Amino acid sequence: MNYPDRVAVVHGDRRVTYRELEKRVDKIGNVLHGLGLKKGDRVSILADNSLMAVEAQYGLIKNGMVWAPIDSRHHPTEHAYHLNNAESRALIIQQKFAEAIDSVKDEIETVEHFIVDGEGFSGMERYEDLMDKASDKPTRVEIDENDPIAILHTSGTTGKAKGCVHTHRALMMATYMYCIETNIQPDDVVLYVASINHASGCLIPPHFMMGVPNILLSHLDIDFALDTIQKEKVTTVWLAPTIIYFLLAYPNLKNYDLGTLKRLPYSSAPMSVEKLKEALDVFGNVFAQAYGLVECFFITSLSVDDHVVGGTDEQTRRLGSAGRELAMTDIRVVDNDGNDVPTGETGEIIVRSPLVMKEYWKDPEATQKAIKDGWLCTGDMGYLDEERYLFIADRKKDLIITGGYNVYPMEVENAIFKHPAVLEAAVIGVPDEVWGESIKAFVKLKPGMEASEEEIIRICKENLASYKKPKSVEFTELLPKNLAGKVLKAELRKKYWAGQERQVH
Repeated sequence: MNYPDRVAVVHGDRRVTYRELEKRVDKIGNVLHGLGLKKGDRVSILADNSLMAVEAQYGLIKNGMVWAPIDSRHHPTEHAYHLNNAESRALIIQQKFAEAIDSVKDEIETVEHFIVDGEGFSGMERYEDLMDKASDKPTRVEIDENDPIAILHTSGTTGKAKGCVHTHRALMMATYMYCIETNIQPDDVVLYVASINHASGCLIPPHFMMGVPNILLSHLDIDFALDTIQKEKVTTVWLAPTIIYFLLAYPNLKNYDLGTLKRLPYSSAPMSVEKLKEALDVFGNVFAQAYGLVECFFITSLSVDDHVVGGTDEQTRRLGSAGRELAMTDIRVVDNDGNDVPTGETGEIIVRSPLVMKEYWKDPEATQKAIKDGWLCTGDMGYLDEERYLFIADRKKDLIITGGYNVYPMEVENAIFKHPAVLEAAVIGVPDEVWGESIKAFVKLKPGMEASEEEIIRICKENLASYKKPKSVEFTELLPKNLAGKVLKAELRKKYWAGQERQVH
């Protein structure tokens, strides 16, 4: 251990050093061994961001068990599905979720040990009671780099959620690659406002390696988060684009000194160029984009240096890209037959990387479809420019075909974002007797601002080919999203395609 007396984790009033955290990590490892669990067994954790969530995760990983996280924002029936799918033998729960688990306990088939951090229900063991009795001496478990470290479930936006199996080697390589890309410094301080069960959790291993404090917020409270950035001199916060949009419209933002921020990585969903320009004006040149999937943690990066406002036309255009390949990563853009398409032409993005998952858990057929000759088929459509900057068009399944023309919703959404009143936008195809599909836009406006359907359609017509403009616009206060902040376009499409003989998607 290189930094035993530095603060490792801050949660609420608790500040735990790396030395103290290691003892807690070894304790939970001994707890799980004492319950009869062994290397390779799956262990799930259901918790908000917390010290318990961190120590339990790294305790089981250190002892060769497989982390199979359960997201706290899912429905209890989804918890049961993920537990059964991963065949988890143990579940560690925060007290606030004990009742939800108890309500579906009869549906949970493989869990033998329900461990609750607080008061639970019948058949649940108390976390701290077990920890108090456990030794803090490390156990010796031989772990190969190709052993599984995690089963992470996909968002399920295109079907039933699948478990992606990742190895110790993949996590190690992701850690090194992140350190190289971001140049982490000993005086950095990281704040986690998003769930560490998702993309933001990828920041923990590299910052642990560099001995950096990691501050956890259990839930998003904008004023508290901004106050924490100011008070703790936070340098790094991972944000989903939807949170960045919200901050830009937040009236109290100007009341906080955010001058210590050096790095605001964003991912999980694309960010429009217009919004990105606005964010750079407000926060400065601190943004870095990462493009990745549950199947492959990181694929490309648009660095801080690439986020240039007021530069050349080429630099401005590349703000709309996902950046370039990371080290040891290869990208191709291919047609339906797997042949490379010319530079600038749209096709499916495929990737070869040490970070690609090992397989889909218990699903060899899906694995075979996804990984072909060592290349992961992402299902995302995009193109590469002359300097190999990757531009993502959209999900393959979100493509709209209207009158025989292909329209990618993202390019329409980017045009809509040029209207100053727009906070969020989503575009789908809906049935059309003449054109097959017509383009429909859903728009959420900034508080206190107005826009008309005619204005939205006009701004699209001014920036796109005429066939790409929406035929209709619906203003809404709520867009359905998954836990990573991506708009669930399948939910938006559902009522329009219900009962149709031919389902385009």
